[in-house]
Amino acid sequence: MRQIVALGSFKGAPGVTTLALALSAAWPPGGGARPIVVEADADGGDLAVRFGLPDAVGLLALAAGARQGGTERGAGELDGCAQNVAGSLRVVVAPTGGQQAEPCVVEVAARPSALRGDGDSKGAVLLDLGRLGGAPSEELARVADRVVLVARGEADALAHVAARSEWLVEVRPELVVMGECRYSEADIAQALRMERDQIHLLPWDARAAAVLVGAAHITPRRWGRARLFRAAVALAGQLAGADIEPGRGGLCSELAQFGSGALPPQWPGRPAALPSVQRGEMP
Repeated sequence: MRQIVALGSFKGAPGVTTLALALSAAWPPGGGARPIVVEADADGGDLAVRFGLPDAVGLLALAAGARQGGTERGAGELDGCAQNVAGSLRVVVAPTGGQQAEPCVVEVAARPSALRGDGDSKGAVLLDLGRLGGAPSEELARVADRVVLVARGEADALAHVAARSEWLVEVRPELVVMGECRYSEADIAQALRMERDQIHLLPWDARAAAVLVGAAHITPRRWGRARLFRAAVALAGQLAGADIEPGRGGLCSELAQFGSGALPPQWPGRPAALPSVQRGEMP
């Protein structure tokens, strides 16, 4: 069965989707299949617009299959709902609006076997839950094998994590602090009563984020040295239970060579995505 890793935040937009894509790119080889990023944000997804993909193929189809007992029809149900972006990253996109997305998330949360598959299913599912505010996203987080909480490094953002202390007790989450942070891992662990190895400080790297959305070009050598990618490699290895080093071949090289020039000019997500990335915002 597939491993399920759930990612979400309690407030704001600290970069959950970007982190999910970075982890997918950095995931250790093996396991028989490349990870699949599943947008399961009840407020709606971003990737369909960002990459100009049809959303009818993604979470909508997965929810419909789950409702009809999709896993009974074969382990490939989730694979059939995934589309390739930025080289070879596999994503299951959610509808943009919450009116359509929330019922899909509810359906999948009620039947998590649609994500995990059967005994022959291999690989990992990286669940982008967005903001952990509603029952469906919390239910999905509870059935996950690993939970990654994402927050910015300011005191007020970390205070929201502390206020949801039940999440720090009932599951053993990893806390990823994205972007600039003046606190050390030890300081954060002590304040939140967590173990130091649960805290991960990840730099915000606008250039690497732009590569992940197909909006920039970078050489394989520089991609392998990108701060966001190297940090994601370490975290992905820990989540997958593997000790790995950043490589320059395979998907790393594909992503590095996938630049904005490869995108069609009519790509609908491009006008909205590029300015935010260039400003250094976290999608």
